Amino acid sequence: MIKLKILVVSATVSECRLDIGGAHKIGIPHKAADFNDKHVDVLISGVGAVPMVFALTKYAHDYDLVINIGIAGSYNTNLSIGDVVCVSEDTFGDYGIDDNGVFKPLSGINFAANVLYSVNNFMNNPWLNGNFSFIKLPFVKGLTLSTVSGSEDAIGKIKSFWNADIETMEGASVFYVCKQLNVPFMCFRAISNMVEPRNKLKWEASRAIENLDKELRGFIQNLL
Repeated sequence: MIKLKILVVSATVSECRLDIGGAHKIGIPHKAADFNDKHVDVLISGVGAVPMVFALTKYAHDYDLVINIGIAGSYNTNLSIGDVVCVSEDTFGDYGIDDNGVFKPLSGINFAANVLYSVNNFMNNPWLNGNFSFIKLPFVKGLTLSTVSGSEDAIGKIKSFWNADIETMEGASVFYVCKQLNVPFMCFRAISNMVEPRNKLKWEASRAIENLDKELRGFIQNLL
């Protein structure tokens, strides 16, 4: 029987509750002790798109499946804090140019290669409808930004332009690297807060991470 090699990748240690025995060094895979002799490793990348790309590019090709996990802010009022979602599309929301006050994404620029995008300026996950069709989580459209949204003006512009459901700082990096390397991947996020003027008193990261952990373990057990 062929053992499935799974890499769980998280930006921070706090977002992943799998047991890696205190081995928290960033950028190196550590074995998760939660699944007995199964091959499940955890990679802590560091926060942001660039650290994620660097860490994941080094190791993704060594695995049969990459699972990105973490918390997210929600633009979608139909999602509640604590909800766990599966990201089916993502994009780099601040990659582009400011044309006299009008934002234009890379796909709309003549000299820019369209390798980052597939449909409507977003990258999709081509593996979702294959072996992972058993997933019952809501599918959402993600937006990856270098700067977390925290003001009415910025949030309004982003919402009207992209019409995304959630916001993270790493999601599109996972899409990009895994699609370029042809490595199957999944992205699960738990809603810790609504995207609104920044007020961390309203965030419920612990609750979100607890729910995320339950979904992650169930998903992996289903595969193994």
